[in-house]
Parts: sequence; structure tokens; C-alpha cells
Amino acid sequence: MPRGLPRATALESLRLRSALVPPGTPHLAPGRDLLRSRTLLMELESRYGGRPVLVRGPRGSALVVISKRDALRVLAEDDDAYAPAVEIRPLGLPTDVLRPAFIEIAREEAEGLTDGVVDYARLDTRWQRVARRCVYGDGAAGDEELTRLLADLTRAGRLRARRRQQLLSGRYDARIIDHLRRAEPGSLAGLIAENPGQAESRGLMQAAFWLMGLGVTAPGLMQTLALLAAHPAHRKAARADPCHLRACLRESLRLWPPVPALTRVTTMETSWYGATLPAGTTVLVPMAAHQRSPRLPYANTFAPEIWQDGTAAGEWWARPGCEGVHLTLAVGTAFLAGILRASRPKPVGRLISPHRPLPYALNLARLRVTMRPARRKPAHA
Repeated sequence: MPRGLPRATALESLRLRSALVPPGTPHLAPGRDLLRSRTLLMELESRYGGRPVLVRGPRGSALVVISKRDALRVLAEDDDAYAPAVEIRPLGLPTDVLRPAFIEIAREEAEGLTDGVVDYARLDTRWQRVARRCVYGDGAAGDEELTRLLADLTRAGRLRARRRQQLLSGRYDARIIDHLRRAEPGSLAGLIAENPGQAESRGLMQAAFWLMGLGVTAPGLMQTLALLAAHPAHRKAARADPCHLRACLRESLRLWPPVPALTRVTTMETSWYGATLPAGTTVLVPMAAHQRSPRLPYANTFAPEIWQDGTAAGEWWARPGCEGVHLTLAVGTAFLAGILRASRPKPVGRLISPHRPLPYALNLARLRVTMRPARRKPAHA
């Protein structure tokens, strides 16, 4: 391996690996502290002058980039030297035409969360129905086994249990194929069927990743609901303005991102500070650390206004994202709007408070809100 880059010690490597999501892991392990590495990254930045650091891992060495300049280099869209760890070519389909149907599905499912106590398990169950209906149609709404198989498959991949992963993959793919063949109108499966030029294997993979992408939004939705419960002024603004509600969701994902590190793999030899990294090297960009950097005046506060007044637009880590991200945000916003239209959340407990800095990590299992009927304006005589 190259000698011109600093190497993290065994203890530093262990601490970083425990805080950053392993490559290809779409879900977080329970109890994982998203920003446990913040202090360590600051120490490494000071010790090595902001240069990237080589970290030892179970699958070989990875390069952790610390500075904004290096992060921008890795994430540059016009640089073919760095590719996503899991590359999925876009379908090339007009997925935006599905937006009205997806939004209606989200509103329908949100009706089941407008009374009583809402915790993460209850919200996640409803949101996974949204994900399955959007991707595969109403016939998949109650297929909870499909979601369980995806979670088990992800866990097996994280643990590198290859035999179990192969077994689960076969069962999962068979279930997906059955749903794809129904090709329900208004679903992604239906859109794929309308374009016969798409290979079945490609459609299979794309549908699976859409389900995964929608599914991992559930924590952000629960976090947003809890934040709105603790901030009545923002809750009132969010009920009146969908743009403000969308900003609240984006702010929740900044504060507690579902995936705190982006993973790239070098496709060719790359030069770093006089050292050469071989093709196939994993490069990690700890986005969560940048999004909650102490250099940001709003780092640990709930500040949805930054997504509306142009502040976030000037931050490199807040890039717009692909069409899939925009569609997911639109569906998530509609889901939250459906909840707020009929009820208002009140906080249970004090995990989130408007009177003190927000915690670096949240235990989703402890988040709860009580839904009360929304106040309605009296009818004019």
C-alpha cells in the first residue's frame, strides 16, 4: 500500500469503522451513533493537516477523506475515477409520471397514523406499505414478508454470510418477479412493463433498489414528526405550506442522516498527495460529520429555513440529488402532510427539545408522539 498517506492506528480504525456504515449497507445497525466519529475526525484533521487517512478494515484498507476539497474531488460527477460502491444504471424511464399516484398512496396510508401514540414501529409499518405499493402495486401492500426478506438479506450481506445471502437472494428475487409480472398500472412495475426494451434482470434490480431507497426514508419521517411535535411554530408553518414541510423533512435528514458516509470505489489508479492508490480502493466521505460540523452556526439546531432561504444551496453536501431522491422527498412530504392534515403531534418524553442542542444520535425505538385531532377553523355563518 502507499506510503505517502497517513495510516490510522488500529484503535482509530476500529473507532471509525464502528461509526461509519460499511460499504453497501443501506440500513444502520441498532444503536449506531451516526456522529461517534466526529471528535476522532477532528483529531485526525489536526494531526495530519486535513489529508485523507487510510483506515484498516475487514475487507482491506479504505481511504477516509476529511477535507471539503478532497470530498468534492471524490463526489465530482464529471470524474470517472470514482464510482458508487453499488452501481445501478438508471432505467431511463419517465418515473416522474408516477408522482401523482405515489402521492395519493402516501396520503391514503397516512390516514392510519392520525390518532393514538405513534412510535417508529407503527410508522415504519405504514411507510413500508407505501413503498411496496409504489414499486409493485396494491397487490404488494400486505406483503410484509417481502420487506422482512430485504432486511434479512441486507443483514446477511453486512455479516458476509454468503451462503445465507444466496439463499435469501433466491427467495427475494422470486417474490419480486411475481410482483413485477402483475405490472399494476400506477406502479414502477407497471412502468417497466410498458417499456418492453428493458431486460428482466435490469428491471428486477431497479425495482429492488427503489424499494430499498423508499424504505430507508422511514427514520427521517419519524424524526421529522418528533421535531414538529417539539416545535409548534414549525408545525403550524408545515401544515400551511408544503414547501416548509419538505424543508423540515430535509432538515431531519441533515441532522440524522440514514447513511452517514458515502462510499466510492476507484476505477483506476489515483494520485493522492504524492501517493498512488490502486484501482478498486474504497473511499469513504463521512457526510454526517460535515452536515453537523461545528463550523456551521446551525449545526445542532432544527433549522428548516436553511433549505428555503438559500443557505443550504450554498453548501456542497446539500446537492440536489437524482430524480429518485426528489420523488422520494415528494412522497415523504405527502405522507407527513396526510398525518398533519387531520391531527397534530404532541411530544412524548424529552428526547428532542427546542431549548437545548439536538443530540448527535437518536434512539428511534424511544421516539414517540401522541396524535391529537387538529384544530379546525370555525365555519363562517
